[in-house]
Amino acid sequence: MDIQTLFSKLDKLPTIPKVVQELIQTFNNDDADIVGVANKIALDPVISAKVLRLVNSAHFSRGKDVSSIEDAVIRLGFNTVRTLVMASGISSSFKHFDNFDQKAFWADTFRVASISKSLAKQTSHAPDTAFTCAMLHNLGELIILIADTEEDEQRIAAKIEQGLSREEAEAQVLGFNYAEVGAELAKRWKFSDSFVHAIEDQLTPLSAETFNEDAGFICMASFFNHAWQQDWSEEEISEQYNKALAIRLDLSLSNILNAKEAMLEESKALIDLLD
Repeated sequence: MDIQTLFSKLDKLPTIPKVVQELIQTFNNDDADIVGVANKIALDPVISAKVLRLVNSAHFSRGKDVSSIEDAVIRLGFNTVRTLVMASGISSSFKHFDNFDQKAFWADTFRVASISKSLAKQTSHAPDTAFTCAMLHNLGELIILIADTEEDEQRIAAKIEQGLSREEAEAQVLGFNYAEVGAELAKRWKFSDSFVHAIEDQLTPLSAETFNEDAGFICMASFFNHAWQQDWSEEEISEQYNKALAIRLDLSLSNILNAKEAMLEESKALIDLLD
């Protein structure tokens, strides 16, 4: 089976809210009409309600309750609100389905996205772009789960239990992995080539024909998310993190470790979106 066949099994391609697509167009655009974009966000009642709930949460609150998206932009800044909309819009694009812990999946995604954003802040790279690419990084897993047969899923799960990584198990059973499927989804959603390559190259960013920084941030963030969820010691992390990739991204291990609590705290706030 090839990836095109996998997508042909979908009854309908998942879609992301129009406002999310419009927000992506504001990346690296200093002339973006922030008020106009805020008004468009306000037109989506579901996303607006989730964003306002987050803005008024303990993590983001600055005192008096915020009652409108425009006030949220004024209080927190456009970039922060844009991040919240991205998290809300992308995570709501996939309906819930049986036999899958979707809350755990999105919680993991939010952690990787928050870590990617923080890593980008430690360099000269755009943190919003890093966050959004990381929000998309594992959507291929959902596409495989939705489109694939229960038998294949069981075969993939069995290989993972035998010690293979998810991407290795998927490649053996299907002939491709979630990163390749996610890249195809990004193409179908008409994202830029840079976004597509960030998702496609995330597993081995240093081996890509052209290095994509966002792919590097996803790779690093995925490693640290796993290490911290497994309660690895700093010594274990120091021994196993990708030093060559850290050098390429101009990242310092000490700076990453010092920012751990802030990274995880932001992701916890985003996880409130799932309640």
